[in-house]
Amino acid sequence: MTEPSLHSGRSTENLKLIESDPLSPAPWEALAEKVRGQNDPLSIKSLEVIIDGLKKIEEVNALAKKENKTPLKISTLSQSMFTRLARAYNSPTLLKEVGLIYLRDLGLPNMALQHFERSLRLGGPERELRPLSEAAAVAVQRQMSQRTGAEAGHSGITSAQHAQPVATEIIRKTGKILMPSRPKQAAVTTKMTVPRSEAEMAEPLPATTPECLEKARIAIKQGHLKRAEALLKKANEQPAGKTQMWQAWTDLGQAYFEAGQSLEVEEAFLEALKLDPEELASQFNAGLGYQLNNKYELALATYLKANKIDPKHPKVWCNLGVLYFQTDQYPQAESALRFATMASPEYARAWDNLAAALGAQDKLDEALIACERAVKLRPEYPEAFFKMGVIYFSRNDFPRAAVEFQRAALLPAISAYCDSFQAIIHARLEQPEAAEAAVFRAVKTDPKCDLLWMAWNELGLAWYSAGNYSRAATAYGEATVIVPGEPQGWFNLGVSFHKLGDLEAARDSYQQAVDLKESFPGAWHNLGIVCAQNNDHLAAEKAFRREVNRAPDNIRAWYDLGVTLEKLGREDEARAAFQKVDLLSHAAAESSGVSDEPADAEALKTGPIPTKQTSPPTA
Repeated sequence: MTEPSLHSGRSTENLKLIESDPLSPAPWEALAEKVRGQNDPLSIKSLEVIIDGLKKIEEVNALAKKENKTPLKISTLSQSMFTRLARAYNSPTLLKEVGLIYLRDLGLPNMALQHFERSLRLGGPERELRPLSEAAAVAVQRQMSQRTGAEAGHSGITSAQHAQPVATEIIRKTGKILMPSRPKQAAVTTKMTVPRSEAEMAEPLPATTPECLEKARIAIKQGHLKRAEALLKKANEQPAGKTQMWQAWTDLGQAYFEAGQSLEVEEAFLEALKLDPEELASQFNAGLGYQLNNKYELALATYLKANKIDPKHPKVWCNLGVLYFQTDQYPQAESALRFATMASPEYARAWDNLAAALGAQDKLDEALIACERAVKLRPEYPEAFFKMGVIYFSRNDFPRAAVEFQRAALLPAISAYCDSFQAIIHARLEQPEAAEAAVFRAVKTDPKCDLLWMAWNELGLAWYSAGNYSRAATAYGEATVIVPGEPQGWFNLGVSFHKLGDLEAARDSYQQAVDLKESFPGAWHNLGIVCAQNNDHLAAEKAFRREVNRAPDNIRAWYDLGVTLEKLGREDEARAAFQKVDLLSHAAAESSGVSDEPADAEALKTGPIPTKQTSPPTA
């Protein structure tokens, strides 16, 4: 997560005041007021959580003074954590550490829970934070029970969850979408598909080969490709010189390639191959024709023949790399593409393809370097911009990712992906209106885009975080329509219904989630809670037992199981469950000490080769 930048002037004054008294809410409120003027909802929400905690400390200490009790004491080390937080208030790491201070040192679990949940919202490690949130939620209920003398209640529902796009999977998927490279289809297709009248199509073919070749050349230029093909087939009956015939069929294959007619590309280039199998361009172009039609074994064999003719030709290595990429052989793709960049260091497409091969193997730092090299060679390169956006996104560098996705969106094949990512970014930055607009753009461009369900899910989280559970439910509902087999969408939909008080709809959604994924602890937990709220304690016990079986270290699950067993009058079993809670709570609090670390600090094919590459033998 990128951190807010603090400049001179009032911000510096605020920091100095916070450093002199990090537990005083006043300078923090002044800082929050400045941030509000910058229209930064992400930071505003983080500061509100921090200020609420400090006011709670102030409130508890005021009450202690009034009652002549010992006030809360915070160590110098813990106070320094608040000072660090002032410079990086969106840091998941620091928010987690401050939450631990509230939980472990101050006995304020409600404040701890808010900090842990905020850290999760900002992309903190769920594996670390979930147990801490569970421990805090249980401590809140126990503290409330002790203060009021009331019977212990359930700990509440598990909150909605992120769906994190995985950079390697996105690069693999979009790399294949972007293969093969094609010219700009809108302009070329218009030219290449000029309709011909029936009279023109029925026009007799010339009698001589030279006439056929000349009329074929004119037909190709005019975009009358089927007519040109018929003329060249007529010329095949009494062929002219091999070189002349080869060039004519190659020109037709090139024209079909630019028109996006893959089957005809293969047929034309195979005709050229028959005329001169020793020519590198013949083998390369035939391999491209096979590759366009997903005949990968034939393409590989043909490219290897081209490679024997010229072992250092960069276009051959580039397309071999793409072929390996298409068949999920990413290390081989990387090797081939490295050969292409060595053979031609100025070959932008080879660098971009290499970036895809590296990204598909999770070598994201190297992939970024390759993208930057490609963009340096070709300043307007949407495919490279997209991969750079994915990499920046994976690092939570949302501003830079947004810039790259905006530049990449100029390529129609990936514009829906770009808008989906923009939606996710706006949602993570807690800008739900902007996120919703980006989702609608993506839907309009490509309603079947793979990333759309994640975009809807993140939009739902943004509305959920804003307390607008109705709009959250609408977004989650869209996610379940797009991918009805994804349990997380149903779980999040259930959480929104639960918050809206629609317990029946919530129960149905949670049930759908566990039906799709039996090993979904959070869904079992919330199903148990909704059953308990409906006084169906036997069903609640069953759900909580499923949860502890799937997640035996889940503090909340054991606690809510204990509460349910108490309500069923099974005191001994309840006591055993609560003992498990005590052990796990102690372990969770002790396992995360205060950190001394600083704050969170496609491959595209080349086109055909239009002219001969092999020099004629000398006498």
